[in-house]
Amino acid sequence: MISAIFQFDQAITARLSSLLPHNAFFDTFFSFFSLLGLTMIVWIILFFVFWRNEQKDKTHHHFFLAFVTSFSITSVLVNILIKNIAHRTRPWIEQGLLETFCPSDFSFPSGHAAGAFAGAVIFAYFDKKRAWIYYFIAFLISFSRIYLSCHYLLDVIFGALIGYTIGVLSIKILMKVKIV
Repeated sequence: MISAIFQFDQAITARLSSLLPHNAFFDTFFSFFSLLGLTMIVWIILFFVFWRNEQKDKTHHHFFLAFVTSFSITSVLVNILIKNIAHRTRPWIEQGLLETFCPSDFSFPSGHAAGAFAGAVIFAYFDKKRAWIYYFIAFLISFSRIYLSCHYLLDVIFGALIGYTIGVLSIKILMKVKIV
């Protein structure tokens, strides 16, 4: 059963990866979004771009606390716990690709997708009028990992679900203790 799921995942991932041509433009475009997802840099940049002109009050502190809580839990859960339990090999390794900047550690779930969707949830909660921008960026970061053969589709889906869930739970817990 698991073998059949992995085969289906590999076939769908190969199809998704081939939807767009692999050329200098798309390679650069998706490498850029993958790099943005590598660290919290995209969310830090967005914080300064969109929030610097907003009224500075305790909302900034609540946002920052939700942001740090969400990313910390997501990072530990995905990159330290789940990946080291799942031990799924990355697509680029299984495909024998030589030139890639994808890491060689385990693939499942995608830490990029988890972090991107955790960030999108937090930003969307505090800045509802631009929520679509945050989710679109999270989608581009996540899809970049498939395009670049760093992850399979299921890696990205589960990473996104984990990040989204942790983002929502972080906000709910902080609201319950009346911090947000």
